[in-house]
Amino acid sequence: MIQYLWLIVSVLLGAAGQVLMKWGVGSPKPEEAGWLSWSGVAAAWPIAAGLASYGLSSVFWLIALRKFPLSTAYPMVSAGYIVVMVLGYYLFHESLSPQKWFGAAFISFGVLLIARA
Repeated sequence: MIQYLWLIVSVLLGAAGQVLMKWGVGSPKPEEAGWLSWSGVAAAWPIAAGLASYGLSSVFWLIALRKFPLSTAYPMVSAGYIVVMVLGYYLFHESLSPQKWFGAAFISFGVLLIARA
């Protein structure tokens, strides 16, 4: 069961990276700070934190790949889509249509089928 922890943490860190980068690009920054400058990155620290979260996610992903066949592990990454969708709703007030919920249900069902295989 602990082997699933590597996958779950990897997915959650990847989702956190997405949320942090979204927050960073939406945050105000000084006019003289370009996105590709050090002052721009410092003003948008959530972007740097999001990239760091991705890096850490990759470490957990590599450990998970040692524990699972790729054909089992990779589909689990799609659970991150659902996490990001829900976080986008709560943190950024994005809409959640019935179509999005239906898609999330399909993803969840597919992940469960693969996890049980």
